[in-house]
Amino acid sequence: MDNQRKAKRFMIHQMIEISFGKEEFMACEGLNLSETGMLCKMNTEVEFHSRFYLLFEVPIESEMMEITCEAQMVHYKKVEEGWEVGISFHDIKPSIQMILKKYIQSLEIK
Repeated sequence: MDNQRKAKRFMIHQMIEISFGKEEFMACEGLNLSETGMLCKMNTEVEFHSRFYLLFEVPIESEMMEITCEAQMVHYKKVEEGWEVGISFHDIKPSIQMILKKYIQSLEIK
């Protein structure tokens, strides 16, 4: 699967918030991140190909910046403590894409 990826992945460990609308939120843990998507660990099973709203913060220089976009589950796997879920980003505003790109560039340096 690695050779099918459009963008390089970077390991992360941070909390991500997912919203399905109607004030329904779910917390999950981000495991890796790229400019096109991320892998998360969830405690609850989510319907395959679900679309949702994604929110998380990343450090840019000395400031925390918010990443928000629509996303869709593209694959999942049952693991011992829940589900690993591959998420593809959709409809990212150019300003948000620039924040994400800066954050990923900072991960490349580390």
